[in-house]
Amino acid sequence: MTSPPDEPTAPDEPAAPQLVVGLLADPGLATDLVDRVAADLPATLGSALPDHRWRVETASGPVGLDSEGLLPMLRRGAALRRDHNWDVVVLVTDLPRRAGTQPLVSDYGSDECVALVSLPALGAFRLQIRLRRAVVDLVEGLVGHPAARPASAARRLRVAPPVVRVASEEPGIDSHLALQGTRGTLRLLGGLVRANRPWRLVPSLSPALAAASAGAAFGVFYSNIWQLAAALSVPRLSVVAVLAVTAMAAWLVVDNGLWERAAARRYRPEAALFNAATTATIGVGVACMAALLVVLTTAAALLVIPPSLLPGPDGWPEVLPVYLRLGVLSGSMGIVAGALGSGLTSPEAVRQAAYSTREQQRRALIDDEEPNAQVDAAT
Repeated sequence: MTSPPDEPTAPDEPAAPQLVVGLLADPGLATDLVDRVAADLPATLGSALPDHRWRVETASGPVGLDSEGLLPMLRRGAALRRDHNWDVVVLVTDLPRRAGTQPLVSDYGSDECVALVSLPALGAFRLQIRLRRAVVDLVEGLVGHPAARPASAARRLRVAPPVVRVASEEPGIDSHLALQGTRGTLRLLGGLVRANRPWRLVPSLSPALAAASAGAAFGVFYSNIWQLAAALSVPRLSVVAVLAVTAMAAWLVVDNGLWERAAARRYRPEAALFNAATTATIGVGVACMAALLVVLTTAAALLVIPPSLLPGPDGWPEVLPVYLRLGVLSGSMGIVAGALGSGLTSPEAVRQAAYSTREQQRRALIDDEEPNAQVDAAT
């Protein structure tokens, strides 16, 4: 009995070529986000671009600024490709990037296989999801053919107002994703505040917090404050709290020299945006401190003051709103007192808490340029 002839075997299909995507992130928030995104980025890229196998490598370090505080994207990316043998380089920075007057979300240059994502332009929320989509979109532009992208790519990135795709006029840059309109400006402002991480301001203002606690304690132990807190309406009490936070935030900005004057002409278009981001960062930080103070003051009042001594309703739980109003009023008093205590905090400590590392470097470059600009103007 003869065995049937062997079936012809198909030759092994060649493995898809592997490409290495290198992600360089600024220290701080950008590095944290890139580390989280890199974990599942190969699978995401494999779904979007199945003709290649993908490996993702990450590095943390300053993207680099030139003498004008700008981001030399192509030069920095090309050097990274040579040093690390990366096929594609994506830089992730927590500084804003502009093309003329338009704030940019991302841009890329296919000649150098280099792209950049500006983290503030992604906004204040869902940063990890937005960053992953932006990186995939950029890699598709660098490796694939942008003109023939499937509609699913646009849906995945959600390129819709306030984000638009615009052609680039810069040499070596293929195209940009830009923000437009009022919504785009607000999104960029929120992203700048998020990159500054304003909650870090609270531990840096420990002298101010100590002074604020002392001022709030006065309200807990002074019976006239109890009567005033019970008599104030909620809208009036809210106005008092907002004014107290605003007053301390304004004092911190002025007293620590955080307002950017931008004597050099080329910085003036950005000065208003950065000053708004600084004011919002300080405001959110002071609001966090005020919320902490209100919680502590209310807890102290609950511990120290018997319900029978408070004006208004007697007994639990009807008296709880009175305790809360007392905590808000005493906390507002403490915030005003904390503005005086903030004078004991060094301006350097406030700046380090209020700004990201990259923003501190940008401002240092501007400070170095301003004396030269003033000399030029005088001559």
